[in-house]
Amino acid sequence: MRKFFTLLLFGLSMLAWPIQAQEIDESYMFMDDEGNIIENGATVIRNVVESYDEGTEVIYSGIYVINMTGSTDFLSVHYVIEKIDNGTYQICFPTTCNTKNTVGSYETSTGQLMADVQNIESEWFPVADGECIVTLTIELYTKMGLFPPTYVHKGWGPTMTLRFVKGNVPVPVTGDVNGDGEVNIADVNAVIDMILSGVNGENGDVNGDNEVNIADVNAIIDIILKS
Repeated sequence: MRKFFTLLLFGLSMLAWPIQAQEIDESYMFMDDEGNIIENGATVIRNVVESYDEGTEVIYSGIYVINMTGSTDFLSVHYVIEKIDNGTYQICFPTTCNTKNTVGSYETSTGQLMADVQNIESEWFPVADGECIVTLTIELYTKMGLFPPTYVHKGWGPTMTLRFVKGNVPVPVTGDVNGDGEVNIADVNAVIDMILSGVNGENGDVNGDNEVNIADVNAIIDIILKS
């Protein structure tokens, strides 16, 4: 019976993946500071502490948005601060800066990229050890009218999670659901066990959407195939 459910969910995951991908508008994508495109749903960990000015520390995200198609759409970045310890988070995109120090859902201003690639000035200013976890999502708009301008929702772009870490905060291996230090078929089985038993465990939430479901099976399979 266990093998049956494993094969069933594996098959469903292969069917679900292209359906999910079709829902994401990839006109704009997140990119790291080395020019690598960040896949939808990925988590990026940043733990290099630098000096911002005298007496202030900062951890930079090193995240950009790239125009993949030459689109002239307008866009904003929605961001959810899931956790923030001992400091403030700042994001500037595309023209204004927001600074927050509490968990919650927020949105940047709406505008166009200044170039084909634009830096998202996103950083955490820690005053002590801890972590800050922020999920970013691109929203695309069509501009209607000029006085005043009206922005009409066009679609949702990709989502990514930033995890800023300062100090001896453990950094888990993404996809290592069973905690054995490896990501393999055993982790797929572990998530399937959680799904069948209704457990919503933190380690099983591989894609960071606060649920343990078939999407997490997809995420682990993707990690395995790329390793």
